[in-house]
Amino acid sequence: MFLPASLLHAAFSLLPAMSAAVPAAPATAGDSIVGGAPIVFTFCVGLAGLLSFCWAIWLMARLRNFKRRAKMDLAAADLAKSFKKALLTGAAQGAVVLKSAGRDQQYYGEGKALYETCLDSPKASKVIRAVARLIDDGAPFALSVPCGKCDLILRGVPVAGRAVLYFHRDSTCDDRERYREILEALPMPVWMRGPDNRLAWANKSFLFTLGFASLEDAANAMLQPSERALAAQAQERGQPVSSRASVMVRGESRTFSFGLAPIVDANVAGFACDITENSRRESKLRLVCDAQDDMIDHFPFGVAVLDAERRLVSCNKSYADMWDLPKPWLESHPSYAEILDRLRDKRRLPEQRNFPEWKAAQVSTLASARQGSEEFWHLPNGRSIRIASRPHLLGGIFILFEDITERLKLESSLNLLAQVQKATLDTLEEGIVIFGTDGRLVVHNVPFARMWKLSESELEGQPHFAEIAGFCADRIGHDGIWGIVSCGVNSATPERFGEWSKTKRADGRIISLSLSRLPNGSTVVAFSDITDLERFNALDEDMSHAAA
Repeated sequence: MFLPASLLHAAFSLLPAMSAAVPAAPATAGDSIVGGAPIVFTFCVGLAGLLSFCWAIWLMARLRNFKRRAKMDLAAADLAKSFKKALLTGAAQGAVVLKSAGRDQQYYGEGKALYETCLDSPKASKVIRAVARLIDDGAPFALSVPCGKCDLILRGVPVAGRAVLYFHRDSTCDDRERYREILEALPMPVWMRGPDNRLAWANKSFLFTLGFASLEDAANAMLQPSERALAAQAQERGQPVSSRASVMVRGESRTFSFGLAPIVDANVAGFACDITENSRRESKLRLVCDAQDDMIDHFPFGVAVLDAERRLVSCNKSYADMWDLPKPWLESHPSYAEILDRLRDKRRLPEQRNFPEWKAAQVSTLASARQGSEEFWHLPNGRSIRIASRPHLLGGIFILFEDITERLKLESSLNLLAQVQKATLDTLEEGIVIFGTDGRLVVHNVPFARMWKLSESELEGQPHFAEIAGFCADRIGHDGIWGIVSCGVNSATPERFGEWSKTKRADGRIISLSLSRLPNGSTVVAFSDITDLERFNALDEDMSHAAA
């Protein structure tokens, strides 16, 4: 290995200094060195030291040069690494490096094929201009380039001083295609219109409904003429609008409910649903409800319908007349609590010591009613009202208000009459009993129970005459009297049993029996105990015979 010329020149410049130092050597080396030997020895030692010094300097220079080149190589490696990383993270399907320090174009992934596709697309001129600006000025860009059924997203950015193109397939294209397949499979019409209201796309159901074979034939087709105005309204408001349309489908009139919604690029999307059957059911239900309301309105008692929140939904005319409530106020749907307050002001409620508590109890009773309830109001004006509530299938309450004032009066009169009749019958000596058309006891007097030894508890609950006959047979014995009663009650011609005359009972008592039919079909049976009279008549006859 040769030393550099600069180092040799430095070494020869040091020789005079070394020669001046040689004469001092023998004095220190001793007398053992003879002649010229000390000079040669001193020169060799100096030369060796010089060479070692020069070698050290050269090594230090080489080391500094190596470190400098190592740093440069490391920086280049880091730059290449960051560039590769940028390429990998920036491109999903591929990348192209157009400007790379004098190198040719570099392709990564599907970059070459995708770049050629962009240059063959309808937007090729736009792509070329954008790429030229990127290379010359480093101006980044982003373009959407048609690529078959999907769009290709092309991004150009400067990376580490190089012009790089990134390619991404638009992932929403697959989603749009999938959504379009779903819309095609729907059994309801779906369509889309452009800014000029021309049909841009429609599914098969739309074409079938309007009777068109292809989208080109149905360019200006509409469900109804007002669709154009509705589309403009949807665009103006920026919100969906809806309407109904009657469409002739294969010679049959069908009712559709359709809506229009604004979408991007001033387009409008439409959808329709066939509601013909629902419309027919609604018409039938409306007719049934109208008939029901008309029938309820002719009821002689008041009917009020409350919803789930206990507010008045509807009522009939009898209800308004019963409580003297104005129709406009009832049509405002007051709550049940408000109705009670108004009735209290009119003194149409029972007098209450604590009205708020009573009102809360009334509302709570309606709220918790499951099987219905019934109560009676006795008003200050002497009227009596029966209130019956029943739960509604839709969560509300039916309330029936019946004025029972006259009925209570009639019942009171009837009860009083029955008591008078019973008291009258009890004053008779004959045993009187009335059996209904079903053979059950209706009325009896005290002499009847005493004659047949029956208790009042046995005669309660309208027992059948066969049961009464069984009681009598157990106490008195079997005889034919109750058989005669049975024939008379069940006979179509009770006149045959009108005057049965007299018959002997099982205990020997003589009973006079008579039956008669009342206008309501009931049978009156009269029992007379004539035993003493018969004995007196027999004694009188014996005395007459003896006197003769």
